[in-house]
Amino acid sequence: MDKLIFWDFQGTLAHNEWMLSKALFKVLCKYEPYTEIGIEDFKKISLVGFPWQQPEKEYVNLTSSDAWWNHIEDILIKGYIKLNISEEKAAIYSKEIRQVLASGESFQLYEDTIEVLQYFMKKGYSNIILSNHIPELPKIVEKLGLSPYIIDCISSANVGYEKPNPKIYHYALKKHCNYSDIWMVGDSILADVRGPEHVGIKAVLVRSNIEETVRYYSKDLLGVKEIIK
Repeated sequence: MDKLIFWDFQGTLAHNEWMLSKALFKVLCKYEPYTEIGIEDFKKISLVGFPWQQPEKEYVNLTSSDAWWNHIEDILIKGYIKLNISEEKAAIYSKEIRQVLASGESFQLYEDTIEVLQYFMKKGYSNIILSNHIPELPKIVEKLGLSPYIIDCISSANVGYEKPNPKIYHYALKKHCNYSDIWMVGDSILADVRGPEHVGIKAVLVRSNIEETVRYYSKDLLGVKEIIK
């Protein structure tokens, strides 16, 4: 087997719209069930400092799960404070976001995900998830039932580089080096098309409005079967 497909996760294989806003709101409601702050209020605040917002930087100092979440909790605390929640309460609430997101309960697979992963597996391709995500992504993927269809799940949080930083693709290619026919499939032009192409990986854009010319595009995963042979 010398054929490999890297798959993005969020927005490609599964979806969880407003992931962080929903998690922040859920924890708030746990502690303050009668709060007047709504989910729409969380959607309006700007959360700045996540590694994937500055992919040109390296985050090798955050590759342990605890270190990554300590960094993220500082961002989440500021988000709560923006909604006039005290810093003391914000610190308590923010520590619970990790558990909420790691549970994977809000993630849903697209209808075509398993069918397409299974199709390419039977065609002799190795499927690997390569995504900008939280450290617990491999556990989420397992809970969603994707483990039988993939050979590896690489989350940027565990590597220290974010797509489209070339170093994350080089890391994945070095880890899985016995392949000659390599593709990337995802919903981001920069992270899943331009970045991979820059290091010699063929790429398919899916589930995205085309804002610029791409060589390979499909509105869903089913169409990828007509592109990658």
